[in-house]
Amino acid sequence: MRYVLGFLCVCALGVTPLVGCSETTGDGGSGGSAGTGGSGGTGGMPECQNPEDCDDGQECTADVCADGMCEYTPLADGTACDESNECTTGMCASGQCHTTAVQDGSPCAGETLNGNPRGGCYGGFCNFVPVSVTIGAKEVVFDYTTDRCDYYDFPDSTAHVVRADDGELVLFAAVPSYRLSRGADFDSLQRVCDPPALVSADLRTPESYENQEWLWTPYREGANWHVLIHNEFHDTTAPYPCRTGDPHSTNPCWYNSVTYAVSTDDARSFVKPGAPAHVVAPAPRLWVPPPPDAPYQRWYAEGYLAPSNIVHGPDDYYYTLFRAIPGWDLDLGGACLMRTKSLDEPASWRAWNGTDFSLPLTSPYVAGSDVQVCEFLEAPDGPMMHDVQSLTYNAYLERYMAVGTWGAWVGDQYLCGIFFSLSLDLIHWSHTQLIAETIVWCDRAPDAPGLLEPVAIGYPSIIDHEDPTTNFEHPGRTPYLYYTRPNGGLDRDLVRVPLTFTLEE
Repeated sequence: MRYVLGFLCVCALGVTPLVGCSETTGDGGSGGSAGTGGSGGTGGMPECQNPEDCDDGQECTADVCADGMCEYTPLADGTACDESNECTTGMCASGQCHTTAVQDGSPCAGETLNGNPRGGCYGGFCNFVPVSVTIGAKEVVFDYTTDRCDYYDFPDSTAHVVRADDGELVLFAAVPSYRLSRGADFDSLQRVCDPPALVSADLRTPESYENQEWLWTPYREGANWHVLIHNEFHDTTAPYPCRTGDPHSTNPCWYNSVTYAVSTDDARSFVKPGAPAHVVAPAPRLWVPPPPDAPYQRWYAEGYLAPSNIVHGPDDYYYTLFRAIPGWDLDLGGACLMRTKSLDEPASWRAWNGTDFSLPLTSPYVAGSDVQVCEFLEAPDGPMMHDVQSLTYNAYLERYMAVGTWGAWVGDQYLCGIFFSLSLDLIHWSHTQLIAETIVWCDRAPDAPGLLEPVAIGYPSIIDHEDPTTNFEHPGRTPYLYYTRPNGGLDRDLVRVPLTFTLEE
């Protein structure tokens, strides 16, 4: 299969696909006028000895070598052309191929063994392209035994890297008493212990949205380092199953929201706007702890949490995926999408509601009752990864890439691990593809062949060391996969492995 890959961009993200800002998809493949084929020979026609000498590259001309000269005859109007792209239909007219995009959402790229389409057509392109992944040797970025500042300093969020104006790299991936790592390059990153860039407010009321706070998703614009905070409220007064005691280790009830802070000193310290102006995406339900007779589960989590990388679209909006859990069951969650044009205005974010980006993210404590939940994004094989972690625009694949940990069918096998899905518009996603098999969601023996690690790793993210962008939002063919590897207790290491993506025919 031939892939039509060129520069793809978004005119207006939403249902509009990431194609065609500077060119139309309604008239392609013409490449010139029929009957012209170069210089030489009678009437400008080239000389030839064989029919293949006369290929003018046009689908809508008949190329003939007659009496040593090339002749180009337009095919009949209405002859089908451009059949190599299943997301367009083409008809010949006056010797040129005129293409029209098929209806958005039309299946493409074939089906899985389970009968689901692998991709969908949007704006004349298929959002799915088959990709093989090669994994290199592991490298430890942060070693808990040697690099930590104190006992509670360990990688506990998705790794993000931002480039300062002077070229210094700043790595975000830590616990609420927040330390960052800094260095001149990716091989010289060192933990900065004092002072921490942010210390959690750790208030004990859900409506405060200032509880246990992780500096989760940074994005630098000039001197302003914006960051989306992953905020967790743990109810220390609720009865079983929430229990009481240390909220950092023994409380399984999470009430999650996304908030905001900013730094103007190169991420050395962050401040929040005065409450409630710091709130970006509050949990849509009022906090009510699960009843004592609730079915046992390890965690009782709900709300909005773990925002992905922020990517700046060509429509001048900033986008991020985030995890949404409308109830207490982690498996009932999904991935939602929100956007804004002003990172410094937390209340300006709007979520996708299934039709457009008009859903305000209102606190139920302000509304006085539960509010509408964002619309889950979907892929052809079902609701999109409910544990999505990383979002980038891959310059090699020319598609957005979302990475997360979940289980999916790979051929005739159900595997668990780190997967990715592709999109042209951030809304419609392709069938998932495997990066690496891991012990996540599946009961696999630690010594099973093919596992990336013999333990249940987490927080995968894509970072390309050669990415020239400030916020490393445009990786290419050879990025790194970063992830957290638990070693027992609080001992966790941040590890990276080099990846190579290769488009398959």
